Amino acid sequence: MAQWKELPDALDEPGRQFVAELRRLKSGSGLSLAALADRTSCSKSSWERYLNGSYLPPAVVVEELARLGGGDVDRALALRSLAEDSWSAGGGAGSAVTPDALPGPGDAESVGPADQDATPAAPPRRPARRTALVAATVATLGTLAAATVFLVSRESSGAVNGDDRRGEKAAFVFEPGRTHACDIHREDGLLHAGHSDTRDALLQQISTSWDVVEAQCLLTHRGYSPGLVDGAYGAETEKAVKRFQEAAGLVTDGHMGPHTWEALRR
Repeated sequence: MAQWKELPDALDEPGRQFVAELRRLKSGSGLSLAALADRTSCSKSSWERYLNGSYLPPAVVVEELARLGGGDVDRALALRSLAEDSWSAGGGAGSAVTPDALPGPGDAESVGPADQDATPAAPPRRPARRTALVAATVATLGTLAAATVFLVSRESSGAVNGDDRRGEKAAFVFEPGRTHACDIHREDGLLHAGHSDTRDALLQQISTSWDVVEAQCLLTHRGYSPGLVDGAYGAETEKAVKRFQEAAGLVTDGHMGPHTWEALRR
C-alpha cells in the first residue's frame, strides 16, 4: 500500500498535526486528488502541495474537505488556526496562499496514495461565491484570534492548595480523537474536574485548551453533554453551554466567561 510523502523537516508539531488531519479527511472522502479538485475550490496541484505540508490551505478549503471527508469542521479549523500561527512564525515549509497563486501542475510532486485509476476530471470549478466565503471565514477567524491562538494551561502557575493534580501541567496540544478523563471533586466548596482552576477564562468556538477540557467535564457532570471531552470548543460544546446558561438564568450566548464559570463550579 502506497505511503504518504514524508513531511518537510521544517514543519513543526502543530503543522504536522494539521497535515495529518488533512490526510485523514482526504482518505475519509474516498476521492482521488482529481475528483477532490473537481468538488472543491482549488486545483489538483494545490491539493498536492497542501497534503505534502508545503503550503497552508485557506480556511474555506479546509471546511470543504472536512465536509467531504465526514469530519468535524470546527476541529479542522481549530487545527488550521494553530498551524497558521506556526507557519507565520517560520515553522511551516511554505506559506498560506490561494490555489490560483500556486505554481502550475508541472511542478507538483507525488504525495501518496496513487490515483492511477482516477478518471481525468473536468477543470476545477471556481464557484462565484468563493470570494465571499473566504472573506467571511477570514473575518470570523480575525474576530476570534485574540481568544484562540495557542491558549496555554493556566494551572502551572496557580496554587493547588496542597493538591498537585493540576500542578506543572504541560501546555495543551489538541490531538484529534483523544479524550480526557474527568476527576470531579470539590475544593473549598467549588466544583473541579482536575484540569484547570480558572474562574474567568473566556472561551468560544475554536478555542483549544485545558480550560476547555475543564468546562467540558463540568458540563457533562451537570448533565449538559458537550460531546467528546477533547479540549476543542466546537459547536456541540457551544450548544451545551447555551443549554446550561438558559437553565441557570444567564445570558445565553454560548461563550464561557466569569458568570458561567461561577455557576458551573457551584
